Amino acid sequence: MPSDGFFHSKLTPSGHFSTMVLLPAERTILTVALALVAVCMFLAWDKNVTLALDSYGFSVGLAVVMIAIGQFYRRVRKAERIALSTHVLALFVFYSVPAALFNLLLLPRPFAPIDATLVRMDAWLGYSWPDACAWISRYPRLSDILRQVYTLTLAQILFAFLFLGMANDRRRLHAAALATVFGSLATIFCWALFPSSGASAYWTLAPEIDRIVRPVVNSAYGSELNRLLVEGVTDISELQVTGLVGFPSFHTVMALMSLIAIWPYRLARLALILVNTALLPAILIHGGHNLMDVLGGTVITVISWWLGLRVFEAQDRRLPRLGYAVPAIET
Repeated sequence: MPSDGFFHSKLTPSGHFSTMVLLPAERTILTVALALVAVCMFLAWDKNVTLALDSYGFSVGLAVVMIAIGQFYRRVRKAERIALSTHVLALFVFYSVPAALFNLLLLPRPFAPIDATLVRMDAWLGYSWPDACAWISRYPRLSDILRQVYTLTLAQILFAFLFLGMANDRRRLHAAALATVFGSLATIFCWALFPSSGASAYWTLAPEIDRIVRPVVNSAYGSELNRLLVEGVTDISELQVTGLVGFPSFHTVMALMSLIAIWPYRLARLALILVNTALLPAILIHGGHNLMDVLGGTVITVISWWLGLRVFEAQDRRLPRLGYAVPAIET
């Protein structure tokens, strides 16, 4: 078991030791986030889009405070478990701000939505969103439970990060954090080339079914997404959207990534298996997704996890050659 104490330093040309504040994976995530900030500012200027940055002030402030706490525990208290957890949570919160803005600033899309194609592909597999909603409408209590499960997807990936950080499992923590960033970028890239708003944007539910099921992403929301794809947006502060991407499903990416990340830990694995068993129908019904959206998210998750591991291992191998002393990694 690695020690919770952790120090790392680098000998400078002047012969003094300087503290390495951020580990390579942490620096990578911060660099990507800052690059997205620059891209967002350019797109907002180029498209003359009004940004209400004050609405993101809490998230940015929280990220700064958490990084400061992490630095204290890394540099002063030598408590790397807390430092790992706070840094990754902070960087993920900070990254999510420009990532969400970037997605919105890509509107409008010049390509026709592919929802009709995805619906046809779903039909080949025997799936239909209206049929699924009609079935769940016979069990209103189950629909309510699935709605709550759907809204906790983000909490699930944050739980996985916190769990791995407190377990001092730097390898799986940083691989998962990198993979989640890669997965989100891949999701946005796929959506930008092949825009879609999901099954709820293609189908209109019967009023009684809509009243009983109350999907989080319903047909009215889907219609608004279709409008945004064509007309774009001039003032982001006026938008009331919780997400744009139909295919592939990023909720699926977050759910599966958290499960893969904590897989070696039996109790945590069993808990997330139970949660994800309910999350699959929740994503389909309350996320207004096609089945193909979930399958696409699964493919992105597998590729992103493989890439996250490769990047982490490449960065970790370079540390001794650069003169850094790093902690052992739990396996």
